Amino acid sequence: MKRSIDNECFIAALMLALSIPDICGKAEYPDTEKTAVRYIKWYDTYVGKYEKPSNPYGSDMPYSSGELIYNLRNSMFHQGTPNIDAGKVKEERCKVDEFRLTISDVADGGTSCVSYGQGLKVQKRVLEVNIVNLCSKLSAAAKTYYSMNRHKFDFFNYELRDLRFSYSSLFEYKSE
Repeated sequence: MKRSIDNECFIAALMLALSIPDICGKAEYPDTEKTAVRYIKWYDTYVGKYEKPSNPYGSDMPYSSGELIYNLRNSMFHQGTPNIDAGKVKEERCKVDEFRLTISDVADGGTSCVSYGQGLKVQKRVLEVNIVNLCSKLSAAAKTYYSMNRHKFDFFNYELRDLRFSYSSLFEYKSE
């Protein structure tokens, strides 16, 4: 992710970051079959609880919940678009009318706002998420989680062999 960000490949970095709760969720909840349940639960436990506004005045304010980030993950992985389908989000305050991705310094977490109409009825919710910030948070959470739970990653059972040297001559073009 860091190399992607350093090379300004922000969407690639985001896609990598959005896979982290999948992997860590599998480690933490191996007996839970539903990917969505594992993903959301892991994200909310290790990242989302810090995203949720804690003051009573922020009770209508949207935030990067596990459900919303899982929704973004699905849109990115299955449609190639960074959209949020508010109809698939259950938590009312996270049913955003406008979703924006931004690129900024890591310290910029993005913004959220609510517009109220007559009788203080919510008319519009907007959430802006900084890709660099989200990648940083997911990376830090994963590093901490992995360092404390290495034994839970026993489902990684593969061998990756680099055979490029052996096959490199097949791809060389020789003109005579």
